[in-house]
Amino acid sequence: MTEKKRVSRPALWAFAFAGTLAMTAGVALAAGNRAAAEVAAAAAAVAPSDAVKSDAAGSASAAGAKAWDFDHDRGNLKPSDWTAVAGQWRVIIDRNAPSEPNTMGLPGYGLPRTNKVKLWLDSFFTDNYLLAIPNDPTEYTDFSYKASFKEWGGAWGSYAGLVFRYTDPQNYYVLAAMCPKDQLALYRMNGGQLNLIKEVPAALERGRWYTFKVDARGGHFTAYLDGKPMFEADDGTLAKGRIGVWSQNDSRVSFDNIKVTPAAAGS
Repeated sequence: MTEKKRVSRPALWAFAFAGTLAMTAGVALAAGNRAAAEVAAAAAAVAPSDAVKSDAAGSASAAGAKAWDFDHDRGNLKPSDWTAVAGQWRVIIDRNAPSEPNTMGLPGYGLPRTNKVKLWLDSFFTDNYLLAIPNDPTEYTDFSYKASFKEWGGAWGSYAGLVFRYTDPQNYYVLAAMCPKDQLALYRMNGGQLNLIKEVPAALERGRWYTFKVDARGGHFTAYLDGKPMFEADDGTLAKGRIGVWSQNDSRVSFDNIKVTPAAAGS
């Protein structure tokens, strides 16, 4: 009779124990690889900066572009990346904003009552120009500069403006949209005096988001509203400067998706 060979019970236990260890190690290794992949994917999804966002250098014309959407800021506080030159600029929460939830603007209702009354009374006798500029000190010569804006209140109307070639509160250009005056105009602030360069009719509604843009090439400017060319104008008084946003008196206005793109050399 042929003798059957048996594996002893201690040997079977040792074999099973070794297999269990191998399976455990394989599961742990797979989990580790999956976790590492998830971490890498999450890191890749993080925006380049929550403060000043620079566009990827997809083309020469986009090199050096900077944008602000204020979504890293806390609502009802001062924007961390901008300085209020004049006016009570705040981060305003707006679920209908082009880049929700935050915008930057002049809330009006958030001001102490005495301040609101003072702005209203002052507007009878003089114009108060309200400015905010980014903390980034870059000065621009030739560029495209655009932003989304919403005008939504003010006893004497709502004003939204793109300030460019700013050197100080007394000297800059501003592309201004005015509602309910229904005008888009280019002004030069020179020595504290606001001078009209050109204006055209522009249908504007309170409480609605629009986009305006100015292209500056030397002393030649082109203004756009919602992508449509509105006018061209020429003025060579101010050659370079910083950017900013602007309003007037007790106007209540919001800005979002502010972006400046330096012009490519030779364009």
